[in-house]
Amino acid sequence: MALLQHEELIKEGLATLVIPRLDYYRRADGVVEPAWMPVFYNPQAVLSRDFTSMFLIYAMRGKGFFFVDALSGTGVRGIRIALEAGGVGIINDVDPRAHYYMVKNTKLNGLEGRIEVYNSEANTLLNNLVLTGMIVDYVDIDPYGSPSPHIDSALKPLAKEAYIGITATDTGTLSCSYPYKALTRYWSNCVKLDFEKEFAIRLLISNVVLRGGALEVALEPLLSLAYKFYVRVFFKTTRSAKQARRLVEECIGYLWYCPSTLERGFTSDVNNPDVRCSDGTKPILMGRVWTCNIQNHEVTSYIAHLAHKLDWVSEESKTISSLIALESPINTPYYRLDKLCSTLRLNMPSPAIVVNKLAELGYKSSRTHMDPRGVKTDAPYDALVEVVRELAGRR
Repeated sequence: MALLQHEELIKEGLATLVIPRLDYYRRADGVVEPAWMPVFYNPQAVLSRDFTSMFLIYAMRGKGFFFVDALSGTGVRGIRIALEAGGVGIINDVDPRAHYYMVKNTKLNGLEGRIEVYNSEANTLLNNLVLTGMIVDYVDIDPYGSPSPHIDSALKPLAKEAYIGITATDTGTLSCSYPYKALTRYWSNCVKLDFEKEFAIRLLISNVVLRGGALEVALEPLLSLAYKFYVRVFFKTTRSAKQARRLVEECIGYLWYCPSTLERGFTSDVNNPDVRCSDGTKPILMGRVWTCNIQNHEVTSYIAHLAHKLDWVSEESKTISSLIALESPINTPYYRLDKLCSTLRLNMPSPAIVVNKLAELGYKSSRTHMDPRGVKTDAPYDALVEVVRELAGRR
């Protein structure tokens, strides 16, 4: 295929792609800035696309399925879904320049009979699909910024039981760097936390679940990622008002947090949480947030195993998948050891050593993919502090 001067050919997963030449949009520090490109392609999102294909391999188990990639850019995600997970579907972008690349890349990968290319506004396309009666098994929403403007539309064309993948790149809002935006956009009051990446995931999940409940769609999170500049969650969806109500009642609640000690926990009673910080101060209450597990252990274990079998999965995706599988049984938000040790006025021991010591004492414990300084554990706060004090004293 003939390339123009401003284009280049790359390989990602099983796909071969024509994209705008990356060197034209490289910052002084060597990092490609996708926002500068005429058509959005982010090389740092390879991990997100690896996990999309692996998740769909798990979810569909070899069955044929129809997907919609509503915000496609160059078409890379949808093309990879077709090649790697066996899907048939639609890739779409409102930008005519993106349409050019989507058509070119669909032909380049021999997918003309399996992928239709659309040049439409995403909400318009998703709402129109409802009128066609077409059954959609998977919808992907991967915007630049917040997914909020697209969630309601994305849920409408889904089959009775289906799946959806949602990315948010407005992590500053989700992690409470902008509390007013977090309140207006995601319906939660919050403060800065030591586990801000997990809070971002929990806030995104709660918002999506509540939006789904309004449409009588139950959304169960099966796999969650927090990586660099984005968070991403894969949900199973079921058209059931009863199940939607159950998820809201059982899993949407509040988080209490002690900034002075870094203690934390969940409560369903906003009026009487009946908890105090160990130093006698009153905890801050935040919500509404997702209080159940952000991972499904069966899913994460399957994907970790699958990642190490597939040649096209990146090495970073293999590493991250293993970490997610290890941390997935633990629902307590991770502790950042550097922040905890600063509060305790201690030198920070190795997170790996802390994890091993907690395991020796019979607690579930793991490193987390969300932060290299983070430790997830079901150990009580006092037990964690005792372990940290003991290990810090050995230095």
